[in-house]
Amino acid sequence: MRPARLLAGVCLLATLTLVAAGDTRSQDKDKKGEDPAGPAAKGQLPKHFDKLGLTDAQRAEVLRVTADYKEKKDKLLEEIRKLDEEAARKRVAVLTDEQRKKLIDLVAGPDPKAKAGPKAKGKDK
Repeated sequence: MRPARLLAGVCLLATLTLVAAGDTRSQDKDKKGEDPAGPAAKGQLPKHFDKLGLTDAQRAEVLRVTADYKEKKDKLLEEIRKLDEEAARKRVAVLTDEQRKKLIDLVAGPDPKAKAGPKAKGKDK
């Protein structure tokens, strides 16, 4: 019983971390075969910028600025994800053992076998 509770606790913490993290996606920082011109040579212009008749120099500068700020934004999002994880751990640490068990039950949802019972009876008719 003890290993099952430990596993459930770990699953709860992982679930809370995922919920707190939202829609963050990891990025491969060590890309092989990058363009020697740097990140400015690749990328997508912001909406409507392709209709402005940018020169090659302007286009490269806009792409460079976009890439620079995307990198800064990604670092901040990673920091936010870590803060959300830490907050989730500290929130769970405040709870008593009984409250943690109840939270695990709430996060896990109802027992699938309990749901299947009434539906199975209705199909026999």
